[in-house]
Amino acid sequence: MIQCKICGIPLGKEPTTKQLEEHWKKHHNWHWEINQDKTPEDALLKKRDDKEASLFR
Repeated sequence: MIQCKICGIPLGKEPTTKQLEEHWKKHHNWHWEINQDKTPEDALLKKRDDKEASLFR
C-alpha cells in the first residue's frame, strides 16, 4: 500500500497521476500552490531505493 508522504493517508496499491493530483489539491492545497513545478508523484510519494523497488518487481 502506497501512502502520502505528507499525511500518511493510504493512496492505494498503484495510484494514478490523476488520483495523486486530486489528493494533493484537496488535502494539501497550500503545498500544491508553492510546488506546482513538481509532479504529483514527486510531491506525494517517498522515493524508493533500488533495494525496496526490487521487492515490487
